[in-house]
Amino acid sequence: DGTQLKQPSCVSLEIGEIPSANKMVSALIVNPKNNQAIKRNTPFNVDTKVSGLSTGFFSDPAVDYYQIQQTLDGGGQIQGHSHITIQRLDGNNVPDPTVFAFFKGLNDAAQNGVLSVNVDTGLPQKGTYRICTMNSSNSHQPVVMPVAQRGSQDDCI
Repeated sequence: DGTQLKQPSCVSLEIGEIPSANKMVSALIVNPKNNQAIKRNTPFNVDTKVSGLSTGFFSDPAVDYYQIQQTLDGGGQIQGHSHITIQRLDGNNVPDPTVFAFFKGLNDAAQNGVLSVNVDTGLPQKGTYRICTMNSSNSHQPVVMPVAQRGSQDDCI
């Protein structure tokens, strides 16, 4: 029905258009640097470069979540958007996906191939954090790629 459900559900939407292997999505976080120390409660930017994703395509997640098939632009790239998620890490324990220190959708088109977001309040606690991209098609589903053996469409530092 286009809403985000927290219990098991079924979506009958077809996958949609899939890019060719030479148009697959790839991302790199360019700022901050991997293992860069950031003082707590200090604002900073997260900047990412992405290829193979025609950015700026974002449907309303309150009513169109998983309701639109993946589409390609005229150049064969997936139409979609990205997100940044930041989670505090606790040693080698797998982080709880429902707990995050920061989450933001990057819904606008990239500027000169770069997507940016300001973490305007910084991070609240001292510790080790993981910053990740989450690249999505227009309707928020993970991007669907044409082959299994490939590099990741997302990046984490």
